[in-house]
Amino acid sequence: MKNQRLITLFVLAVLFSCDAPTEEKRYEGAEQEGAAEQEELVLDNTFSTWMQYEGLLPCADCKGIQTVLKLENSPNKKERSYELTETYQGTKDGDREFVRSGIYEVVYGLENDPGAMAIRLLDDSGAALKSFLQDKEGMLHLLDTNEKNISAEGTYTLELVKQ
Repeated sequence: MKNQRLITLFVLAVLFSCDAPTEEKRYEGAEQEGAAEQEELVLDNTFSTWMQYEGLLPCADCKGIQTVLKLENSPNKKERSYELTETYQGTKDGDREFVRSGIYEVVYGLENDPGAMAIRLLDDSGAALKSFLQDKEGMLHLLDTNEKNISAEGTYTLELVKQ
């Protein structure tokens, strides 16, 4: 009887001491040590609830796409929100603004960079809308639809706005 109580107490202690699973994804081949050591700047909650990134991205048929990406900075939530505002400047119809929001996920390891950390914006159906690679300085670099670096001319970078 005493052994059964000890076993029951041990099982309950193990169950209640475990952390809840996260929604973060890891690709096969991602270096566990490298990814764990990399500082998650997007999840740093020392100065803001939301982190804002801005940049002017190239555009094929306009002057540029003024992009503002706001990421919810809440490591305790399973689903983190984003708001993406893209203003197409100098189109034939003038400046055109599009605002999207949803959830994002943090991805560790990409096919061509196992130690990378990326931010994947998801649409309403859970499909990847856009992905950004986060560098060591905290800047986000837009990736193509296959989550690889964009090789075209121009700057595809969003910089963190100090708050």
